[in-house]
Amino acid sequence: MGRQTAFRDRIAVSLSARVAMIVLVLPAAIAGVWAMSASRVDHARSENAGSAERDAQIAAWSNALAADSLSAIALGQLGALHLQKARETGDQSGYVRAEGYARKSISLRKTRNGSSFVTLGAALVARHEFAAADSVISELVSREPDIPQYLALLGEIKLERGDYDAARIAFSSVHGVRTHLSVAPRLSRWMELTGNSRGARDLLHQALAEVKLRPDLPREQAAWFYLRAGDLDMQHGRLRGARKTFEAGLERNPGDHRLLSAMSRLEAADGNPRMAILFGERAVAIRPDLLTLGALGNAYAVAGDTAMSSQYFKALEATVSASGAAHDRASSLMLLDRNSRVREVLAVARTDLLSRHDIYGYDILAWALHKSGRNIEAREAMAHALRLGTDDAMLSYHAGAIERALGNDASARLHFERALAINPRFDKRPQSVRAMLDSLKS
Repeated sequence: MGRQTAFRDRIAVSLSARVAMIVLVLPAAIAGVWAMSASRVDHARSENAGSAERDAQIAAWSNALAADSLSAIALGQLGALHLQKARETGDQSGYVRAEGYARKSISLRKTRNGSSFVTLGAALVARHEFAAADSVISELVSREPDIPQYLALLGEIKLERGDYDAARIAFSSVHGVRTHLSVAPRLSRWMELTGNSRGARDLLHQALAEVKLRPDLPREQAAWFYLRAGDLDMQHGRLRGARKTFEAGLERNPGDHRLLSAMSRLEAADGNPRMAILFGERAVAIRPDLLTLGALGNAYAVAGDTAMSSQYFKALEATVSASGAAHDRASSLMLLDRNSRVREVLAVARTDLLSRHDIYGYDILAWALHKSGRNIEAREAMAHALRLGTDDAMLSYHAGAIERALGNDASARLHFERALAINPRFDKRPQSVRAMLDSLKS
């Protein structure tokens, strides 16, 4: 308990000071431009210091490319470095640069240039251009079919596209090296989606054990493993384990906004809205993201501050408008939960499914149809979302709400009970799963 309290003391700042900062920042956010707060400046300085080596490497390889403009090696290295920098900074333009360098490298040499294919595929995935990424990595696997890391990457892309038969084939080939850091998180995601959440958790924690022994890994990459392992625990109600993992990740990378956001959601799930606000505000001060904006809106609502809750949801909607982020699935669900922009999200969901047939695409379609009062269609879409038997409380909750709206109380009860069995901490406001269960006929 003492360690947890000490951690909270180190990570948190006073609530009044944070509220004052956010009040100043929000008007700029609503206009689509975020102010650079003091804490964000401090993190930027730290981030700049940490990226100095990356910039030096980019400069060195740029000089090499200037000396030989047809060097596939220099182009490939620059692509990989810009990809890593984009991951570290969140600057989306870095993925465009990475793609450009990698494409040119591949155009000059395809043989023994797998790393440039991987860079190109990863840059395309980061920009959600999954069909293009599929084409690139499929070609790589056809050239080098015995490299498990390439097969795992192809499996991940097939998952994102909803091509589960192809994903199954890819992942069945990599079990022998399942703990490899390039394989484990992708294979664990497959296991998670296909109902083997315990196996997914065990595999992630095996990989995390290796990450802890690898001080050479970039901080952003290491933090991502802590995030995935903690998230999976949190999704199944294991808040103590999730907290331990997130805190360990923040010890290694104190300024990681994703881990701070995860801690915000964990505190909310644990019934601590004030701590959820503290972590969430620190996260958005470093790097605003839609998931955290929505989480802060919810946390302030639970804390009874409807004015600040409204401000955050206004910031969320304004950011969606400014960036076209209705295409972002997390923001789409938050908008639907607030009965906001339902028609717009429904249109985006339909468009998304033209190229991606994955279960979460169908889930958003089903939820948007439900919010539109079209529950017979929603039920059909939800059947696609449930087809893998995924242990996800949100999917079961959505299915239950749709069945309840159709008057199928027995089926609704089964779905709601499954949601709570998967994650006893899962609940939805203002109408909770337990309240909906109580409203059903026995």
